[in-house]
Amino acid sequence: MLANNIIGTLVLGLAATVSAANNKANEYKSGDCSGSLNYGHTGVKLATVTMDDSSHSVYLATGATYGPWLAYEGKTSNGGSCTGAYLGDLPGECVNLDNHFSGRRIRCVAKTLV
Repeated sequence: MLANNIIGTLVLGLAATVSAANNKANEYKSGDCSGSLNYGHTGVKLATVTMDDSSHSVYLATGATYGPWLAYEGKTSNGGSCTGAYLGDLPGECVNLDNHFSGRRIRCVAKTLV
């Protein structure tokens, strides 16, 4: 019984570690990352995410393998790549896509290898 509890604890700890190592860019229709998820993106190798036109905020988390999230003004298409002007680095957690950079909407976020 004790061995099962220890194994269960180790498995839960490993799952939490793997989850924390994933990059995350979850889109929301609200401007403050509240309410239902619009589109969720997560993965260790997640590096480019185009923002859907109906999304108004994104919750960003950084895994262990990449540098900060970078914001771009353009995108080739939904699911495509970032184009246009580089707007700047983004903080983690919730970012408003419409007004984080005054007068310029974030349409794509990307990460670079460290």
